[in-house]
Amino acid sequence: YDTDCLECFLFVDAGYILEELFTKIVIPEQVYMELMDNNTPPIVKTNFNKLKDGFVETREIPFMSQEYTNYKLIKKGFWSQTGKCCGDGESAAMALAHLNNGIVASNNLSDVEEYIDSLGIELITSSMILSKAVEKDIIGENTANRLWKGMVKEGIDLPKNSFTKYYDELYETDCERFLKSEL
Repeated sequence: YDTDCLECFLFVDAGYILEELFTKIVIPEQVYMELMDNNTPPIVKTNFNKLKDGFVETREIPFMSQEYTNYKLIKKGFWSQTGKCCGDGESAAMALAHLNNGIVASNNLSDVEEYIDSLGIELITSSMILSKAVEKDIIGENTANRLWKGMVKEGIDLPKNSFTKYYDELYETDCERFLKSEL
């Protein structure tokens, strides 16, 4: 998980959706540090701490490991055709996913799309996660729209102005574009 995707659910107190959909999530230590930063809103920290014990695995990237090398190459833009550099959290999440056959959870498509394409990494976004939660009857459409509105109110950039519009117009395309397997 990258910080931006996880924060979407923490801002609106919807970590329960992640707990219902996934047995655990892995965040790089860099993402944990971003979440615990002094500038992170207290609601995000509070809701992160409410996630059940053992659900979030914080993974360190050991110095000089293959993961570390990949992390640095992505962060500095050396694997990019355009020299695109990524932030600490995004770079670490992609390095871990690439070497561990994982899925990157990020909303920063402009930053990660080139890397997920070239490295063959699967991607999920908060929009896709909400959609899957509705499909699995974890939440209803009205709740998804309310959460979507709450995320937008917090300044989160989502692809459509409502959950329903996203689901009807983009969800299927996003799944085909970013996922090779079923969530």
